[in-house]
Amino acid sequence: MKIAILSDIHEGLNRKKTGADIVGLLKESLAQHAPDVFIISGDVTARPEKSLALLKRLQTELPDLQILFVHGNHDLYHEDSTNAYEKLLEFDGNLGNGPVHLNEEWIVIGDGGWYDYTFGIEGFTEQEFSTGRFNDFTWPDKVYAHWPENDVAITDKYLTKLENWLSWHQEKNIILVSHFVPFAHFVQVKNDLSWDFFNAMMGSKEIGGLAEKYAVKKMIFGHIHTRYHEEYRGIDCICNPLGYYPHEWSGNSAREEINSALKIIEI
Repeated sequence: MKIAILSDIHEGLNRKKTGADIVGLLKESLAQHAPDVFIISGDVTARPEKSLALLKRLQTELPDLQILFVHGNHDLYHEDSTNAYEKLLEFDGNLGNGPVHLNEEWIVIGDGGWYDYTFGIEGFTEQEFSTGRFNDFTWPDKVYAHWPENDVAITDKYLTKLENWLSWHQEKNIILVSHFVPFAHFVQVKNDLSWDFFNAMMGSKEIGGLAEKYAVKKMIFGHIHTRYHEEYRGIDCICNPLGYYPHEWSGNSAREEINSALKIIEI
């Protein structure tokens, strides 16, 4: 079985900056590689109704492809992020609806997740991280995402849901999917407070803890806009973002960048 993996498509920003039909080019690349399953680990675009429309378009135009999705932070940019989360569940392949059996041996379990400051650097309090502000920069989630509870409480809800699903399917080969980073190993520390302060918003070490506890075979994530595929703590870890044009792209065109960003694995 062939699986394609991509995250952080940021369709709106990349379409506006390149003038390219990002989803159309993605469709072409998927048709060329012909995977059985396509896993999107968050940040299709900003706002839930736009992300949902793009997911439905891609699924309609590639009806034989099983598309699985977890939200990113940008997908939840809405005056009511709980409502945004529920809106995105209208997409049948949203893993927030429950685990998906690929075959008798393999299962995909996931949800978008959130962050709890467990990757935060020393010298700052939870309260300081919760403001999302350092010097003159405010973390965009604090402006565009609106939850009824604090970040830690929201993250705990995701962790509880994921652990329930993982505990029910321990006998399977598990692919765990999150938008947010599961291990500090993948968080970039630059020894620059204006960067490192915001590592608190990269994910949660508890996601990685669940991956280890339930011996998942593969851990797929996004959010950090750096591509990784390596074994870490016995887990095949994959982060394959498209990222932002132009400073995070190495290709000469949107087509070239999408083709290079799309990760293909086989199980």
